[in-house]
Amino acid sequence: MAPVIGDTNTVSDEEYLVLRAKDALKSDPFAAKAWMITAKTLFPNNFAVQFEAYQIEKAAKNIKEAAKCFSAIFQKFQEEADMWREVQALTTSLRSDTGDSDAIFLRDMFSHIPLDVQHQLLLLTAEHSEDTMEHCRLLLLLLRRFPQTVAQHGPRLVDTLMTAEKHSHYQNSVNCYRKLLVCDLLPLLGSNSVDLPAKQLFRLLHKSIEFYLCYLMSPSKAIQDLPELESKIEDPWKNLFIIQEATGRKLGWELSAIFGQSWNKDLYWQKIIQFHQTRALLGDDHPNHKQLLYCTTTFFLHCLHEYIATLDSVPLVLVEAFCGEPDSGSTPSSASTSSEPKHKRRKTELVDESSASAPTLTVGRPGNVAVVHNFLMAIRCWDLLHSSDSLEREFAKLSQHLKLDSWLHGFLIDAAIYKGRFEDALSKIGNLATVETGTNGTLRRHLRLASTFYCQGLFDRSMEHILQLVTSLPASTAATTSPSVGQLTNVLLQPSQSNRHLHFLPLTRTQVLQYCIKLLVAALKRQCLSKLRPDNDLAIGHIITLLQFDWPLEEDLMTHLMERIRQRGSFSYSLFQNYIVNVDVLEEFMYLSTEQGGGITLDIMPTAQLTSQRRISTRGTDKGVKEDFKMAMKRQVARSIEPLDNLIIKFLTSERDLLLQSLQ
Repeated sequence: MAPVIGDTNTVSDEEYLVLRAKDALKSDPFAAKAWMITAKTLFPNNFAVQFEAYQIEKAAKNIKEAAKCFSAIFQKFQEEADMWREVQALTTSLRSDTGDSDAIFLRDMFSHIPLDVQHQLLLLTAEHSEDTMEHCRLLLLLLRRFPQTVAQHGPRLVDTLMTAEKHSHYQNSVNCYRKLLVCDLLPLLGSNSVDLPAKQLFRLLHKSIEFYLCYLMSPSKAIQDLPELESKIEDPWKNLFIIQEATGRKLGWELSAIFGQSWNKDLYWQKIIQFHQTRALLGDDHPNHKQLLYCTTTFFLHCLHEYIATLDSVPLVLVEAFCGEPDSGSTPSSASTSSEPKHKRRKTELVDESSASAPTLTVGRPGNVAVVHNFLMAIRCWDLLHSSDSLEREFAKLSQHLKLDSWLHGFLIDAAIYKGRFEDALSKIGNLATVETGTNGTLRRHLRLASTFYCQGLFDRSMEHILQLVTSLPASTAATTSPSVGQLTNVLLQPSQSNRHLHFLPLTRTQVLQYCIKLLVAALKRQCLSKLRPDNDLAIGHIITLLQFDWPLEEDLMTHLMERIRQRGSFSYSLFQNYIVNVDVLEEFMYLSTEQGGGITLDIMPTAQLTSQRRISTRGTDKGVKEDFKMAMKRQVARSIEPLDNLIIKFLTSERDLLLQSLQ
């Protein structure tokens, strides 16, 4: 017996058939389908009947049948509100990769819709959209699904996105319209034979570089400026290289081809130099100059970004280090006096890092050796971009347009230090004072200043920044007798073919303190040990105190100092008891006091420890004084367990005046 369905006198024939189909669907899907076929056949122009048939197939998860129903409805009933709501749900599912079951079904169903209907659906949906962003997204979806339409719709979409961004008055180049233009549309245009005017290609390349640079400079802010599902950009440089290669191909640029290949920096630099030396010499107005400008700039920014990223992530800072034998009196400041002023340098002069005059570069952590390569590559590119008036002028315009100042500050300081232009470096460090903040910014600033003043021979000014450094260091996490081998570096002082040695110093408590010590030791050696001064004992005592920190890295220098004391026959240092605690050093002084060691007169202990009211002198026959000396040295040995970092910091801060006395 058939079920009773309400009052059949109050429903139309169409509604009756639909109701019978719905009721049958609960127990007999085949009967339901038969009822719907009957309804669709009898009433082909009734939207409610046709849409209900689609809904039944959709509910039953019949992908192919649902696609067939949807296609028929879309072609006949495009003005129906229910139909457009379903279209919007479908296009939304196509633009996302959500795992929602309804979205998955709609995406699968779309793939079974005839291609001509797919194209018509996406195009009409885009044209009906009143929201500009929605319109652009739908057109992008159309272009991805139907690449053959890129030439037709792509240029118009470029204009729409650029106009929308302009009228939205965004303060940041990282915005939703620019993201669609650069990340989604331009790669599609590049992979198709779409002809665009050269002027527009340059403009699009500008916008692409600007977008990715801004994203890389402040990724956290960039994510805030983009919708949640669009904030993550995988491999920005790879994306920019794709645009660079495609743009260059359309402009006929030879150098751009390598951006589309697997390449390394050395190979690309060779290509740039070869191009510069052969084709770029045709004249400043030749189109090759534009090619050289943009390709070198993109390569420069890539190297610069990797360089800055390493400096910030480790973090590191470039400082003057030391070369030659430990007792050499060579001065890196000679680089500043011999370096030609910037305005007198030939425009075509490029840095050759392989020459004997180029500084040696080392890094405090072996895993970060790439920072040296990226820095030198950035230096090369910078010099090339300033090798002619035309390139320098065009690059200045491009830099201003791309707002590169914030990226260039630190690099230009490092470049000035590398080239020995210390006055220029000091000026730039002063300008950067308000830009770098936080502990690392403070450490970088004072390290650069201490290093640069040292290079200029202004040791007292260098000392002032060393004091600022040791008081700015983060607190020690563990008090140890001496730093571990892994915390220290042994490359701050090394032989070098060059007269200069630069070092990328990690901003850790131990290595910063070690560098400050090495800087002071080098300054004291140059200021005092190479001269016949009456207060040499004071300088020698200061150096011996400092050498304890990374003992025995400079054992040869200690041997040299002990030999000088032996040759003079005496040594006086009133701070000995306060700061000399290294067992090996104490044994050396004990030996000097013996007849085998030369019976050197040592005035190193205060009278407060003696029964006699005079300072210890190890020369003579006073056995009581000698016994007091031995006991005092034993007490010093007992202090060898004291944390050396705290001891040295106390020495630097408490004995500031005496240190400055030796440095002036």
